[in-house]
Amino acid sequence: MNKQVILGIAAFGGIVLLVAVLPRGEIVNEEPLATDAVVVLPADLPAFPMYQPSVLTGVQETDSESVRDISISLTAQAERTEIYDWYREQLSTGGWSITSDRNVAGYQIIQGEKDNLYTSLQVASGEMAEEHVISQQMKVRVQ
Repeated sequence: MNKQVILGIAAFGGIVLLVAVLPRGEIVNEEPLATDAVVVLPADLPAFPMYQPSVLTGVQETDSESVRDISISLTAQAERTEIYDWYREQLSTGGWSITSDRNVAGYQIIQGEKDNLYTSLQVASGEMAEEHVISQQMKVRVQ
């Protein structure tokens, strides 16, 4: 028995024993880490206004019996006012209507609807100068 195992038993009981007994270099989790993963939108997503040009950096989707929720993150090299103006224009045409456009706790939040589709978005500063992150929530209500 080596010194690490004895010290582990004396100091922390049997909990550390399990860690100390594993052979060095043994891989506990064989699933590889994701690096430079490509983020894509669901193929069957209805047409929602999404700021262009931008880079899709995150997608999260949850479904229930009554609604399909899709949250996306976009990164854009544009002024915040330019992004908001673009969304205001897009959510005022093509059957879309703005249901709310107000400042909440320092963040401008714009919401819009079209038929069974709903979207809400806000813009925050990114990590680099002139970079902004758009957080957009999209819902498809099941009819």
